[in-house]
Amino acid sequence: MNIRDIAKKTGVSSTTVSRVINQSGYVKEETKQKILQVIRESGYVPNAIARSLSMREASSIAVIVPDITNEFFSSLIGGIGEIAEKENYNMVLYDTGESGEKEHSALVGIESQYMAGVIITPVSEQDGFTSRKLLELERKNIPVVLADRDAYGQEMDGVFADNFGGSYSGVEALIQEGHRKIATIAGPVTSLPGRERLNGYRKALCDHGIAVRDEYIVFGDFKIEKAYERTKELLALKHPPTAIFTSNNNTTLGALKCFTERRMRPGVDISLIGFDQIETLKLIDYPLTVVERDFNGQGRETMNLMLQKIKKKCCNGKKEQVHVPCRLVRRGSEKMEG
Repeated sequence: MNIRDIAKKTGVSSTTVSRVINQSGYVKEETKQKILQVIRESGYVPNAIARSLSMREASSIAVIVPDITNEFFSSLIGGIGEIAEKENYNMVLYDTGESGEKEHSALVGIESQYMAGVIITPVSEQDGFTSRKLLELERKNIPVVLADRDAYGQEMDGVFADNFGGSYSGVEALIQEGHRKIATIAGPVTSLPGRERLNGYRKALCDHGIAVRDEYIVFGDFKIEKAYERTKELLALKHPPTAIFTSNNNTTLGALKCFTERRMRPGVDISLIGFDQIETLKLIDYPLTVVERDFNGQGRETMNLMLQKIKKKCCNGKKEQVHVPCRLVRRGSEKMEG
């Protein structure tokens, strides 16, 4: 299948199809999705690009993240860029906004370009299209490295946090302070961090003989507004929790927004521990206990792993998965007066 075939099948011009493939120029969203659907079903890749793979060296790395406004991802990108610049690679950045459709569009566009490799934080582990596309890239000897989240049904190279261990240590700290009514605002279980951090929460409670209560487990989307709403739900329970463990930095900010509205002080009126640091709060010396990791260092590890794969010039063989350690930093918000 070629561009003309796709144009004929979708009832648009070849120019419109080309715009979608190259992500250049305006195309109505409905038309764009129709074209992308045909491309997905056909597995189309431009022949000129495929031929060029054996003719020259690539110098760009595609980096696909779900939320560039999140401090973790901006710092991760900084670490990737630090190593990429030293090694004379450019970064081509894609922000999917936690949208599977935008992720698909990015992957289709990347496949039609010439990249040395792809670093990606998938939106969901249940996305078969993304997983297939990543495998197709590797079959063409375009290395793929996962950053912080896993891909559906595949073992791939990647750099991840110790999500389970970090979550366990945070919840255990609350238990050590005497809490028994501990809630969590979990992330999506379709992502590795969301699932493993929830598992760490459950295991810490079980290991200390505390029943896991369904009403104390609410789910967010790693964003502020939903975490704010979920915090309100927890506080409205007949027997509200005395402590909350939040699953990422934005979730923590959502909880803090709710506490501020109600003039509740973490460490005094309620206890709070969050997964991942928030640099702004550190700068103003806000006493928030968190599970920390080196965001920038995780980015450097990710790019170093990509360089190893590029140098091998082959994407087959045993996959390497690196796990970045986490540490609990106590600043007092794990406590509660009275």
